Amino acid sequence: MKSTIKNHLSLILALSTMLAAFQSFTTFSQVTNDYEIALGDEYAIVLAAKKPLELSDISIDAPKAVALEIIDSALILDEVKDALSDANLAYLKTSLPRFYSLRLSSYPSIAERENIERQLLKNDSIVRVETFAKTQDKIYRLLSLIKTMLAALAALMFVAAILLIVRQMEVWRFEHSKRINIMSIFGAPLLLRSAALIRLAIVDSFLSSLTVGGLFYLLSADSTVGKLLGEAGLSGVRYDPVFSSLTLFGVSLAIALGSVLFVILKAEETQ
Repeated sequence: MKSTIKNHLSLILALSTMLAAFQSFTTFSQVTNDYEIALGDEYAIVLAAKKPLELSDISIDAPKAVALEIIDSALILDEVKDALSDANLAYLKTSLPRFYSLRLSSYPSIAERENIERQLLKNDSIVRVETFAKTQDKIYRLLSLIKTMLAALAALMFVAAILLIVRQMEVWRFEHSKRINIMSIFGAPLLLRSAALIRLAIVDSFLSSLTVGGLFYLLSADSTVGKLLGEAGLSGVRYDPVFSSLTLFGVSLAIALGSVLFVILKAEETQ
């Protein structure tokens, strides 16, 4: 009895580790994507032009230019009018370039932004381009680095977990080898001979997905987690417990049943 419980716990732990890595990467990807969308909505490039501009005058590669709004120069003049004479202020009004706010269809990467700046400066009417992206770039780079590291860690955990799962299936097959051999002698099909292992895989996959799904639901509902994400300028975690648990169960079941099939076919070849 103790051996059976130990075997179940071993498989549940391996499956839960794998599912936790999968859900962590999925959740962080969602948070990162939401942040990129928020950046795209808030981000704008400021242009200084000698002549009036229309959106049709802006030709850049993806991401596309979606809106061009003129910035009222009176706001700039109000800041300096007290320090200038009337004559200088009048001259500044006539010589001051037109300023525009250019919005894009999505937040550009560093390479895309540099390319956009080069393309805009090729326009003879545009004399200056300001991208204002140093702060966002720091956060964006950090999130991209964490996402890459998390993907690598999740891949390593997947490989380690699959090896443990296959090992556990081999232990279970050995424990049921006598019954499997008897059924084989009487010509039972492969699936029927493997019914005990399949049943164990289904039960433990369900328990693993339920455990990990419940844990991530508690984390997503935790106000402290939401507060920390909000302070970092990130959106909260959108977590659908039903859909996510079903997804986790599907992933877990696919890995577990695949391991069962691998162990059974491997044993058939050695006989």
